[in-house]
Amino acid sequence: MVFSYLSSLLPDIDQPGGKLWRMLPFGKTLGQISDPFLEHRNLTHSFLGAGIVGVGLFFLFKSFPEYWGIDTRTVFIASIISYLSHLFADLWTNEGIPLLFPYKKFFGLPPKPFASFRIASGKWFENRVIFPVITLFFIAFVLINYSSIKAILFK
Repeated sequence: MVFSYLSSLLPDIDQPGGKLWRMLPFGKTLGQISDPFLEHRNLTHSFLGAGIVGVGLFFLFKSFPEYWGIDTRTVFIASIISYLSHLFADLWTNEGIPLLFPYKKFFGLPPKPFASFRIASGKWFENRVIFPVITLFFIAFVLINYSSIKAILFK
């Protein structure tokens, strides 16, 4: 769960004030140091960025010793799904994301001419409607599939 949560925040590592930076000791300083090198919604919000993160996570999890008892394959898959879910959610924002970075075209859902139905990031609709609905969906999903989830986590 920890790696899944952290992976869902990774695409916003290109934001100096992002939640991941705020969680780290000296994160604010590290975020400001990285700011000139990373532009928000570029590499980390693309298939290329997802591939780089995937390779990095693969080797990180491969280094975990077996005696830790962590099913690294499941953790890896959950982490990748979390990362990609962040990208999927950002597709629905007004800005969209550059899926094919370094190609600079931003993609979004719904596509034009229906782009006016996209969501403004950080505004009331996202915070008061979207997040609560997703949270309730997630809780319902976990409750409905509890026995399967328990079997996967506690092999």
